[in-house]
Amino acid sequence: MSKKAKNKVKVMVSSTVNHFKTELEQLCYTLQGYGYHVLNSHIGTIYSIPGKSPEESCLAAVEECDFFFGIILPFYGSGITHTEFKRAIAVNKPRGFLAHHDVAFSRQLLKQFMYDQSGDRNGFTLIKKTPVMDDLGVIDMYNEAVGDGQPLNKRLWAQEFYKYSLDGAPFVDTQFNNIERFWADLEKLKALK
Repeated sequence: MSKKAKNKVKVMVSSTVNHFKTELEQLCYTLQGYGYHVLNSHIGTIYSIPGKSPEESCLAAVEECDFFFGIILPFYGSGITHTEFKRAIAVNKPRGFLAHHDVAFSRQLLKQFMYDQSGDRNGFTLIKKTPVMDDLGVIDMYNEAVGDGQPLNKRLWAQEFYKYSLDGAPFVDTQFNNIERFWADLEKLKALK
């Protein structure tokens, strides 16, 4: 095992909390159980920089982590999660994503309304929040996360799930249960940059 793996790989778990609190905690504690150092504001493992806003502290955590793991839920929250996604993309942080089925489904259903003929985002919005989705910003997050519009070899995977325990947790287990393999793959990715 490499020295870094022994010192714990830092994985930032970025997600809104609304309607996902228990599952988010389960995911973070699973990663900790595998031996990762998890950075997540909900469980209190992001350093709160004295005198800085929560958003600034979260963006510093994006810079600090070795891997950014974003969860795209149908509830937008304060917008900090979206800002974290944008920063991870801007600095080309190694990253992966889980996306709730409702976001992936709505993305396909609403595509004809959200984009003009040239593929640019128009002003279409939800008139009001719904129990299925509260803001179209979650679809924007999904598109940015996967690199929508990029050539296929430049896109990233967003694993779709409906119920975390049934089809999200197995993905997390497959991706993260072998910390040595995960770290070796991160090192290979770094060497390509």
